[in-house]
Amino acid sequence: MGQINVVGIEYALSDGRVLLNDVSFRVGEGSKVALIGPNGSGKTTLFRMIAGDLQPDAGQIIITGGLGVMRQFIGSIRDDSTVRDLLVSVSPLRIRKAAETLKAAEA
Repeated sequence: MGQINVVGIEYALSDGRVLLNDVSFRVGEGSKVALIGPNGSGKTTLFRMIAGDLQPDAGQIIITGGLGVMRQFIGSIRDDSTVRDLLVSVSPLRIRKAAETLKAAEA
């Protein structure tokens, strides 16, 4: 388990519009959170920063422990993977082992 500390994040779009201004929060170990807001308010941008795909203009993001990321691929995965497969792949080891045992028993 781990935690996420977001401290003083600032981010402006290429047109100069400020999207995130002095955003700070902490997600502690074992916490479950939701980020809600209207379209265009910066939710996906903030998650991209936390995932390391985008750098903020100012501030810092400190992640301790592990971080699982489920990308928003729409129509780009062309294999036989299921949502179950994806969820199992990002689950804790004990869940992955239980899923493997169940899959073997069902075969």
